[in-house]
Amino acid sequence: MKCIFCECIEDSQILAETDHFFMVYDINPIQKGHLLIISKQHYENIREVPESVLTELILLEQQVAEIMETKFDILGVTIVQNNGLVMDEGTHFHVHIIPRYRDDCFWENQKVKWHELLTEQLSWHLKEQFRPCIH
Repeated sequence: MKCIFCECIEDSQILAETDHFFMVYDINPIQKGHLLIISKQHYENIREVPESVLTELILLEQQVAEIMETKFDILGVTIVQNNGLVMDEGTHFHVHIIPRYRDDCFWENQKVKWHELLTEQLSWHLKEQFRPCIH
């Protein structure tokens, strides 16, 4: 399957770019101004993205949030990134930046079927992985 980000984004759609990312408006926005930050390299998920590229992404997210939150009448932004098999088919690694407003009902519209997760097991793995970093 072809990747829409690799093959279908036209230069005229690109709002801004950095060494490793470009930004476009989402074609199916949750809110007006909903942006996508898309990696130029075709990474399948966040686990493949090199640390230096992730650092650039976090700084870019910070800059976009600064622009949106200081130049527009919004409360803030929600930053969302899907990963693994929940990513939309025909895409690659990207991040959503969604402007937020008072009473926008963002979380009220999230209907998710509840699934059990072994939180004790997750806690154990997190503690094992990050044990040297916890003081």
